[in-house]
Amino acid sequence: MPKAPAFTSRFEFTPDNRAVVVALAGKFDPEAVQDLHPQVQELYRAGLRRFVFDLSELEYAGSLGLRLLVGLQNQVKGQGAVTLCKPNEAVHKMLEMTKLLTVLPLFASRTEALEATGN
Repeated sequence: MPKAPAFTSRFEFTPDNRAVVVALAGKFDPEAVQDLHPQVQELYRAGLRRFVFDLSELEYAGSLGLRLLVGLQNQVKGQGAVTLCKPNEAVHKMLEMTKLLTVLPLFASRTEALEATGN
């Protein structure tokens, strides 16, 4: 059986540093959350309030990963936004099934997702 791809995250800041696109790849499992959470919190403490999560290379999103996204949305509420873009079919179904799309807006492109953050 092939080994599951390792989780990676790539941070891409807008030219004005007011927003960040976080490209996630692989499996968003508990180990991945343990890696990503401190990085996201560091950006939050630095004053960043606009986050776009590009899910195009994400193969799996577990409940702790989804909880991290919702928790961040609650942190930035009233000051910024968390948006999602381009999930594959499996991740999209998970977002629908858990009803997270009522809390985390989903967009077809990074550009649309960034615009929705108010950047």
